[in-house]
Amino acid sequence: MTKMPPPRGRCAQAVRADLVITALLFSIIASGCWDAESEKLPYTRLALPYERTQLKSSTSLQVLKIAHDPAYQFLPREAEPVLLTQSDTTIAYSGRSAQGLKTWLNMVVFEGSRMAATRKYFFCIDEHATIDPSRPEHHWLVPRPGLLFDSECLIGPEVLTTPYATEEAQKIALVKWLAERFQGDVTALAGRAGTFAQGNEQIAISGMMVRQVFQSILTKLAQSPGLAQNLGTDQGIPFPHPSLGEGRLRLLVGSDTAVVMIRVNLPLTPVP
Repeated sequence: MTKMPPPRGRCAQAVRADLVITALLFSIIASGCWDAESEKLPYTRLALPYERTQLKSSTSLQVLKIAHDPAYQFLPREAEPVLLTQSDTTIAYSGRSAQGLKTWLNMVVFEGSRMAATRKYFFCIDEHATIDPSRPEHHWLVPRPGLLFDSECLIGPEVLTTPYATEEAQKIALVKWLAERFQGDVTALAGRAGTFAQGNEQIAISGMMVRQVFQSILTKLAQSPGLAQNLGTDQGIPFPHPSLGEGRLRLLVGSDTAVVMIRVNLPLTPVP
């Protein structure tokens, strides 16, 4: 008997099925490789000094102890040694991943008679982001460059009680005040001569990137001041970044505290 070839339609279906399975396997393998790399340095681990610092209560000694915390130790294959830079009023931890794809900075400023924390910052530039900061269990198949900046600051009553024509104008002035405060803290620390030259360089680079972000934000608010009314919403306000795409800023203001969250090319974490 002569063996007949299978119907053409069935053959085409088999080919399509093979292609789908191959693509699925590739995506699983690729996703696993990228996720494994990202899981080594999750943002929550990099931001440990920021997260553990409590305004009005954390002291410089408590923040310095984080340098010896096993949770903030990195293997050579994960990251370069974290660099500690400090002055009389500021402590900073700056780091970079082993492959140089992530650079981060934690900085805490202390003031008052008790020298308690009054401002804290976390910055990270991730050239190969594959994890959603708002949903760590959610992974992207295609990596993207992303930027994160978080800040919590005590605000003096003289800032909050200054009269403005509108509520939007007050919020814009507060964003400007926060940008100037951060830049002043970076300049005061990175400009100091000392043995932590490399750490100072990383701090200066981080400061330059954040300054660029705030410049874009303030330019957008100057063009559209009405956007300021949405600063406290879940989605915040959009602004263009010169190289990374769209960014978003959220500003929450309490009785004496301002909390800033900025994400560029990454989603904002919803307000709890």
